[in-house]
Amino acid sequence: MKFSEIEQDQWPDLKPYLDTCLLPLTGLKGFEDPVQTTHALEQLRDALDVIEIPYKGRVVTYPALHYVTGVDMPAQLDAICLQLKRSGFRYVIVMTIHLPAAAWTAKEADLLISVDMAQWPEQANDIKSRISQQIQQMWQQGD
Repeated sequence: MKFSEIEQDQWPDLKPYLDTCLLPLTGLKGFEDPVQTTHALEQLRDALDVIEIPYKGRVVTYPALHYVTGVDMPAQLDAICLQLKRSGFRYVIVMTIHLPAAAWTAKEADLLISVDMAQWPEQANDIKSRISQQIQQMWQQGD
């Protein structure tokens, strides 16, 4: 479920069930032309579907962090994840197509999932299965 689909008067009733925040990270650097930007956003959308569709009743997708700069992105990501938890989410999943982010240490993110979209066409089912296992394990460990 996208954050914009939740009405203010619905949130108190939905909050106990929607305990997981999905925070997309595009990984744009600002040098991309419009075609490259569109392609990156389409790839991220496809990756997000792996979580958004099967877990619609438990996951809220927040607005994406689109740009990464030379600034300490892992620290910025940690700060955002901490704030999301303080706002009431029990779990925060960061999903990205920005491959360097796989090496980041984001202590406040419960999962940091980096999807290599170059492997997507041939390995989509394996990637989806791996992501599903990671999410299920996160929830089981948290209960």
